[in-house]
Amino acid sequence: MNKSTDSLAGPLHRVVMRFCYADPPYLGCGQKLYGDRHDEAADWDDPERHRRLVEQLCGEYPDGWAMSLHTPSLRTILPMCPEDCRVAAWVKPFAVFKPNVTVAYAWEPVIFRGGRPRPRTMPTVRDWVSECITLKKGCPGAKPEGFTLWLLDLLNVEPQDEFVDMFPGSGMVTDAVERWRRSPRLPLQYA
Repeated sequence: MNKSTDSLAGPLHRVVMRFCYADPPYLGCGQKLYGDRHDEAADWDDPERHRRLVEQLCGEYPDGWAMSLHTPSLRTILPMCPEDCRVAAWVKPFAVFKPNVTVAYAWEPVIFRGGRPRPRTMPTVRDWVSECITLKKGCPGAKPEGFTLWLLDLLNVEPQDEFVDMFPGSGMVTDAVERWRRSPRLPLQYA
């Protein structure tokens, strides 16, 4: 190898990877929660639309992706995913308690696949994060900053990587990623 080729393999050379986060209207909640915000909200009440999303994520983001869903749909959506996908959890220490629901929905599954390989010298990332929900942030299901930082850590995203927020909704995920890019903290520290 010549010297210029050697320098490309050094620690300063970083491969740019493409990652995506999808937070679609949850199965069965499209029309109910988003019907007044989006013309195609009802499409997400059909499991087939979620299957096409999983196929899109696998095809367009082979480096890695994550998708939020709610616990009632996990049984339907997980079998649509490749076998190498994992399920992580967003645990909500403060969550909305609903009338006539005797066991609260206080966590949400996050299906994820791939990610940048993590050297053994890096700290291990938990497959769960505990973050309170956001309140009145303009869009149902808005994710808190600590959730986004955990997601970046889960996929081992680096500042130079492409990170697509496929369903920007409130814009909170995109905003948190941009704040992190301006001042990355590695290893990531959650809010």
